[in-house]
Amino acid sequence: MRRLIVAVFLLIAVCPAAFAEPIKRPMIWVTAADRVPLLEKIAAQPWAKASFEAMQERVKDAVQQHKNDRDAFLRGLPLLVDAANPQRHPKFPFLGAAGKETGAARGKIQLYLQIGVDCGVLYFITQDKGYAECAADILNAFVEAMVQMKTGESPIVGGWIYPDDLILETRIFGAQLPLIYDFVFSYLKNGATVYDIADKRQKPLNFEHAQRVFRTYARLVIEHGLVNNNHPVLEMPCLAHNVLALDDAKERAQLLEYVLFKDTPRQDSLKKVIGAYAQAGAVWPESLQYSYGVSSLATYLVALMQRQSLSQKFLAAYANVPLSLARLRAFRFPNGENIRFGDGPRKSGAPYDSFEIAYALGQREGDGAMQQTFGALINLGIEQREYNRAAPQGHNFSANVYLSPLQLLWFAPEISGKMTAPAVRTTDELPFVGALLQRNFSPDKNSAHALMAVVSGGHHVHGHASGMALELYGAGEVLGANAGKGTYTSDEHENYRRLFAAHNSVIVNGASRSAGGWVNLGIETVRKISLEPAVGEEPVSRSHSFSVTTFNDNQGNGVKGKDAKAKQERLVGIVRTSERSGYYVDVFRSQSESPEQFHDYLYHNLGDKLTMTSTGGLLPLADSPERFMPVPGAQWKQNQSYLFPGWHVFKNPQVSLPFAQDVTVDFTGDQLKPTPARMRLFVLGSAGREYAQALAPATKEAPQPYEKLPTPVLIIRQRGEAWNHPFAVIYEPFFGSEKLGSVQSVKALGGPANFAGFQVTSQIQGRVSTQYILVLPSATSVFEDPKLGIALRGRYAVISLNERDECTALYLGEGSRLAFKGLEMAPLNGAVTAASAEIKGNAVTFTANAPAQLTLPDGKRILSAGRGKLK
Repeated sequence: MRRLIVAVFLLIAVCPAAFAEPIKRPMIWVTAADRVPLLEKIAAQPWAKASFEAMQERVKDAVQQHKNDRDAFLRGLPLLVDAANPQRHPKFPFLGAAGKETGAARGKIQLYLQIGVDCGVLYFITQDKGYAECAADILNAFVEAMVQMKTGESPIVGGWIYPDDLILETRIFGAQLPLIYDFVFSYLKNGATVYDIADKRQKPLNFEHAQRVFRTYARLVIEHGLVNNNHPVLEMPCLAHNVLALDDAKERAQLLEYVLFKDTPRQDSLKKVIGAYAQAGAVWPESLQYSYGVSSLATYLVALMQRQSLSQKFLAAYANVPLSLARLRAFRFPNGENIRFGDGPRKSGAPYDSFEIAYALGQREGDGAMQQTFGALINLGIEQREYNRAAPQGHNFSANVYLSPLQLLWFAPEISGKMTAPAVRTTDELPFVGALLQRNFSPDKNSAHALMAVVSGGHHVHGHASGMALELYGAGEVLGANAGKGTYTSDEHENYRRLFAAHNSVIVNGASRSAGGWVNLGIETVRKISLEPAVGEEPVSRSHSFSVTTFNDNQGNGVKGKDAKAKQERLVGIVRTSERSGYYVDVFRSQSESPEQFHDYLYHNLGDKLTMTSTGGLLPLADSPERFMPVPGAQWKQNQSYLFPGWHVFKNPQVSLPFAQDVTVDFTGDQLKPTPARMRLFVLGSAGREYAQALAPATKEAPQPYEKLPTPVLIIRQRGEAWNHPFAVIYEPFFGSEKLGSVQSVKALGGPANFAGFQVTSQIQGRVSTQYILVLPSATSVFEDPKLGIALRGRYAVISLNERDECTALYLGEGSRLAFKGLEMAPLNGAVTAASAEIKGNAVTFTANAPAQLTLPDGKRILSAGRGKLK
């Protein structure tokens, strides 16, 4: 991937000169020079022929109806006749809040505009005047209706047909009309007439009226709206199309500046949008559906602008935009579902139409790397039967710009590129939302046996006040899941799904909250402290990885005026124990500045129920309807203030008495198909602990039937600080048919006030194994246990033993020394490093990410020069 190295101004310098020439249309999507190659593509490529024939078929009835009775055809539009002056051209009704919103009216307008665009394209291809006549009459009906209508006055949402919803109108109406004009311009300039339903006769198109419409739409976008979010990009195709439809060269060049580099208080330019992708690998900083949408439209706009300046190669300035579409694929669980943060969806398909545009852009610019990236993705989709180039895109009634004809006009005749899946990193990150992920794929390549953990949290548009939230994958599903997006503006969405209680995080003093930023949901961003392997590097061990993150919960005051501000750290590790088994390590530290404090650790898991047991059997629980209430004085005001921390929606809460011993928690998902799944938690005990369970609202986009069933939630309260007494949990997912997982027991290392990690005993295929998992506060912390023969200077390490208590593996995730019974790993220069040793009899494999040595009990030493970065 390349950096942003060429300024947008290079393009600007070319545009005025190009526009000084007499106007030649079409020019927006294609030029006259594109027609012959297009005809050759249709003749040679079955997929293009299928797309062409599908376009003809979808307008066939409309064209025939238009031919039979132009007046009746055009009056199929939802037009209002002025009863006092029936000779005037009828107008459109105002839609949305300012008028009578009806789906039928919107749908009719969208359909006619899309028919008009298709007919314009077909006229360009076939030169059949029947298509031009239909498109031109639709154009005239819109122009003459709209020039009589007033635009909305709101500086934010003021539109035209939608006086209070500019962002919708620009996509579904405003972007299409100038395309029709562009395709039939030459036909009309050569003397062709249009049918006018007011006069009921043929007459020339009023070009002045048409120019007024395009100018008005451009000005609406430039002067209305919101900036610093996805809105300007959603509106930008409307702005670009309407500016390019202006016939005056000087005006066109001046207004095009607002598309390319000139920002206004109400509209961002393409230059500003591109700036969000300045770093290689960057993505648009919003929830995934908006990130995909912005990158797709920005890719389209890049390709559109490139076509206006054929002599200027400027792809390097924009390369990171289309490449972000490929980058976003990295943030999926092994089952193909998205990681979830903010309002992002769990499930979404790949934007193959945008891959096609990016491929064609690379081909046009001679960029082989771009072609290889997107050619491989397209061919992989075809190979996996996820994508069919010949499948017509057709008309649509979504809230999107109509770009279906680009399938025929822009897609390359043939796609080259190796059909291989892009390499998946062991670890990855999305800095804008503080997301760190770890993956561990099973050697048997079965995604149901894979492990993946994600920690995230941060403020962004469409973000949630989540705290330092955790999602866990197991048995083929995202079992430990954030709650997901509800219906916008609803009580449940605003007062639960967007707040702390909907996420697997920690709530401080019952009062964690957000403040400032987008709709007052501002929180600090989760920050990375440590990650092994580093992003883009090979892991030193096939069985291990870990991350440490930090978060400041600092946005508000707590219960009864007590300060809820707290610092938090979370260590999450993956430990694989066999092809089919493994578990997660979670150590969450939280400490408030308040002298009186308590901390609640929340974990939601898909399933039918949860049970809590200890050595004495089921943990006794009692109903506690008042346990989870909003912060005193909290009020809901839509998109402004909320009922923090959001747990008032929990149903049937039950709470234990104080309980200091270890607890085992089981979540059962017996209705998951094809295989039931379970998640077992081994929670290390601590003084000051209380345990609670409740039912949270259903998890959105969960597999059936859990999308509609309440989600069991565990809440562990630590009275007093939870820093030296952290929440320390081992999570093991496994298939429900197995009833029991591989982990048999978990014990604490270190004393009651000196937590140092876990001793985990497992049984796999009849054989017992043990891991000592050491978790210390920093990379320079020291732990020694002479009885166990363990010594560590570092933050995280794992020692694995077989059934004979023989060491089979050492893993130093971050540190400068790990020793166990005569075995010792250390970097050669004494610096902090990561290293791993696997021992099978007399065979030893030693790996490190920097020069290091392994000393064996007999005094022999093995050196490692360190591993390089992945290509």
